[in-house]
Amino acid sequence: MTHQSDFLKYLSSSENDEMWGVICTTVGYQNVSPHEQYPISDHPTDYNFTNQGRILDEYQLVYVTEGSGFFQSDSCSLRPVEAGTVILITPGERHFYYPNIETGWREMWVGFRGAHAETIISNYFSKEDPLLRVGVRESLVTLYHKIISYSDSGVRGSQQAIAGVISYLLGRVYYEHVNFSNRGNKNTDKINQAQMLLRENINTHLSPADIAARLSMSYSLLRSLFKQITGVSMSSYQQQLKLNLAKELLTTSTKNISEIAYETGFESVSRFCCFFKQHMKITASDFRAQHGILHKPNR
Repeated sequence: MTHQSDFLKYLSSSENDEMWGVICTTVGYQNVSPHEQYPISDHPTDYNFTNQGRILDEYQLVYVTEGSGFFQSDSCSLRPVEAGTVILITPGERHFYYPNIETGWREMWVGFRGAHAETIISNYFSKEDPLLRVGVRESLVTLYHKIISYSDSGVRGSQQAIAGVISYLLGRVYYEHVNFSNRGNKNTDKINQAQMLLRENINTHLSPADIAARLSMSYSLLRSLFKQITGVSMSSYQQQLKLNLAKELLTTSTKNISEIAYETGFESVSRFCCFFKQHMKITASDFRAQHGILHKPNR
């Protein structure tokens, strides 16, 4: 059974997909609350942990963005995992990981295989050093969500589009990791976490004040730092997220306008349509028509 705060997707591939060099096998995320059983969702048998851990026949990048936990593998002794860490899982390597019972954690993951992926990882990463400190980066979270969007579209060519994102994700993880020690700015990490929370709660009513509380900051400080570091207010950033998601759904999905209004956090279709036209100077229906996307009729 899937937890309410989970997204899990397991993808199939064709011989044509295999020729691309990177094949996505799975993508998803889950929130694990303190003292909650882990893992909290059902996975196919090949992905389940046992008392001896598990062995996969693919690579995975598991990104922990909140909380803390532990990791161990055949080539790596038991080590703590902090928020802002990407765990590299390699094929054939027995491993296990789990959140700290007192903190829980939030994790995102993508699984993949292929000759191109093998070349990148064998030259730039190591199973002996699988915990990659990158910090909490909204830009990395965006890439995971881009993969999720393609995987959920059901459109021909989605495996090839995902392959491009995975290649870029590997590059960004490497870049963030090798430069991580040069940053050390806690305020930047806090704002990245705020950006991530705004993105992940785009269709809920989580307020900036709620985010400040989750980050153990005063609302006034968060608001000030957010504008200072990003150059825009939290409300402007939130509106841009909604607009970007709306445009993405209009051009890459067959969801109707009512469904898109709900997914972007609007209480009614009329509010969504007014918002979209105000910012794009064109109706959502005309925007979709210009991009030639087939869609369901509105209900």
